Amino acid sequence: MRAIELYESAASDLAKKLPSLEKHDYNTIDKLMRKIAKKHRITGDALHDLFVRKYHKTPDSWIKDKLDESGEEDLNSNPIVQKFLVWTSKKLNLEKTPKIEFSYDSDEAQEGHHTGRHNPDTGEVWVYCANRNLVDIFRTVFHELVHVRQGELNMIKPDDSYPGSPIEAVADMMAGKYIKIFGKMHPEIFQ
Repeated sequence: MRAIELYESAASDLAKKLPSLEKHDYNTIDKLMRKIAKKHRITGDALHDLFVRKYHKTPDSWIKDKLDESGEEDLNSNPIVQKFLVWTSKKLNLEKTPKIEFSYDSDEAQEGHHTGRHNPDTGEVWVYCANRNLVDIFRTVFHELVHVRQGELNMIKPDDSYPGSPIEAVADMMAGKYIKIFGKMHPEIFQ
């Protein structure tokens, strides 16, 4: 393998991890770049130049293009999110992975007093994403997908969903357990 290919893997590593950052400001991106540069034993400037050569944009411009116009990331196009959804669906043995709406609507979250909900009639899942770390979003997704599976097994009856109810306790327990397992395989979700 040529030296340039080794170094280009540093640029690919940066591109893979940029979307999972909680913030995309200069300091947060710089911190990630320093970490990746150290891991690949190159300078931060060299990593920057490799990234520009490979992606034809600076890291901050590249990630901003990945975000929609409102500055909110479209999590449906994030590769780690897609990997998590496939993995979760398999772990829960879902008959069908439902449509998941990743929302930045703080009014919905505040009025509903929740960061996620499952609509048993449509099977769709809504997850609040603003100001949340990816691992927290994933935990909510897993929790709601447990409810989808519970629905597939006819385990949910009217008025079963209240804080501390058996179906909520199971969803909380499983989400806590499985997010740790996924996190060990993909530590980048903790950034």
